[in-house]
Amino acid sequence: MPDLYRNKPVRIGLAGITRHGRTILDAIRNTDTLQLVSCFDVDRAACKDACVRFGVTVHESFESFVSDPAIDAVALATPNHLHAPQALLAIANGKHVFVEKPIANSERDALRMIEAAQEAGLVLMVGHNTRRRKPFRKAKPLLDDGTIGIPIAAEANLSRRAGLDADMPAWKKDPACCMLLPMSQLGIHFVDATHYFFGPIRSVSAFARRGAMPCDAYDTAGALLTTASGVLVTLLSSYCTMETFTFQIFGTEGYITCTDDTIFLFTVDQENPVIGEFREEGDTSFTEEMDEFAECILFGRKPETDGRSALHALRVVLAMQRSIETGTCIPIEDDLS
Repeated sequence: MPDLYRNKPVRIGLAGITRHGRTILDAIRNTDTLQLVSCFDVDRAACKDACVRFGVTVHESFESFVSDPAIDAVALATPNHLHAPQALLAIANGKHVFVEKPIANSERDALRMIEAAQEAGLVLMVGHNTRRRKPFRKAKPLLDDGTIGIPIAAEANLSRRAGLDADMPAWKKDPACCMLLPMSQLGIHFVDATHYFFGPIRSVSAFARRGAMPCDAYDTAGALLTTASGVLVTLLSSYCTMETFTFQIFGTEGYITCTDDTIFLFTVDQENPVIGEFREEGDTSFTEEMDEFAECILFGRKPETDGRSALHALRVVLAMQRSIETGTCIPIEDDLS
């Protein structure tokens, strides 16, 4: 980053500073391109702590926060059902927007966000972070150069026991606020990774169950995805099983396994399957993500995970929901290439 921009970082406000919001807060503070200057959260104690620890302005309302003339951009680490109204209000106030996944809870709201940002000439970036993890970045060129032959299929599982935690937020238990809980919170990361590896997803057949969590939300969902490139992907996501983070890709000459911090390559003549360990990565990919957001603002670039890319992931999860409701395979059509 040129010194010119190190001395003039993008001034950003963060809405949602607890839970995952703390990860985004730390990522912002670890960049040279962003300066955290204000925050908002319904947790007033957390806001006061941020004010004392980081010297930021704390706002009493989201409206005051988003209209703050001292900020150029906002990051939204807030509940899913708030993404669209908050992002639209931010854009109306001339702010660039980084919003966590999913982009919104409905296709209509996502399109409104995309169109509003385009009309205002503002950056809209969505937090599909998994594709940025080093094992996934290392796997992509191996697929592209034919290291495992022709990619045929993939198996992916992203799960954790968060649904059994006594302090799970109430909005996650409400399907009106959080559609298809395991997939909108966890599985969607691997939906985006599927798009990253193999291109657009063209159809979805999905199933779900409920019973282990003390609420009416689904606790587990599984899906078969077909892709434009012909690769078949099975995806499982649970909110009530032990933490699992595995994406395996099978080709005609071998297979690749990605975890959150390690990549394994298995081929006929591969003696040492571990080809990359990134145990020191930690939250590095989140810092890189926020750096990209700033650079898109500073240099007028299009984010890798922009609104259109995020809309595709949303459409897939919505299709899963319809497939579960109807017991049918749901086609997905969009203009992504």
